[in-house]
Amino acid sequence: MSENLRVEKRTEQVSLFMTDGTVFEGLVYLSQYAMHHSGEQTILDLLIDESLFLPMHSTTGAFHLIHKGMISHVRCDVPMNEKINYTQRQVRISFPGDGTLTGSLKIDMPDHSARITDYINGGDSFFPLFSEETAYLVNRSLIRDIVQLEV
Repeated sequence: MSENLRVEKRTEQVSLFMTDGTVFEGLVYLSQYAMHHSGEQTILDLLIDESLFLPMHSTTGAFHLIHKGMISHVRCDVPMNEKINYTQRQVRISFPGDGTLTGSLKIDMPDHSARITDYINGGDSFFPLFSEETAYLVNRSLIRDIVQLEV
């Protein structure tokens, strides 16, 4: 009977960077169908849904329930719509303590109106940041400050 209630999930590799400096490496479980858009659930969808805890199977073999409010940022694949001509802003994001990330914000607004302030103050609790080698989803509530860098 319980087999009929099982929901098929796919996994994706992530690195979760916690506010206390702990880094969890492992797999998160994503639905084949997103709740609020067409297509599969993304890691961003998982982070911004209403549940407080994120299930994760770590590379150590342990199963964790991670409090999402304690995640400062996530290193993962971040799919973007390649048909959109994003305005890019180079920034350095600092977290409490010594943590920083440097990368590019991709803003879906015309260049003349793509202000970092509007982008950061609006939207979901996590937003994407792209560096040359990887992508992150950053928890906006755990940022100490953001500095726009000259290109």
